[in-house]
Amino acid sequence: MKTLPLNRKPNGKATVMCQDKEVSVHSSCIFCARCAGIRVNRRVAPSPYAQALRGSKGGLPMDQQLMEGMMLFNTVIEDPNATDIECSDDAGNGFATLSRRR
Repeated sequence: MKTLPLNRKPNGKATVMCQDKEVSVHSSCIFCARCAGIRVNRRVAPSPYAQALRGSKGGLPMDQQLMEGMMLFNTVIEDPNATDIECSDDAGNGFATLSRRR
């Protein structure tokens, strides 16, 4: 497990270095199967979007659960105490889509 430090831009964009490229956390990490969570202070919050996609059962339709997971992910990223993305890509392969059926 590696830690990718968040780089915050003045325009509100948060980025990380992934496979020697700077990528947006809001549009890449959220949909990456290797994103293990967001480090807030000393605690790692698991990715809410990934949890919703992996089939959390509840009374809400799946698309609504995914939208809420996305919004929660972005809310946690905007927290000033969020410092890093925990990434399970130790081999350095880069982005792997979370939604692809295996």
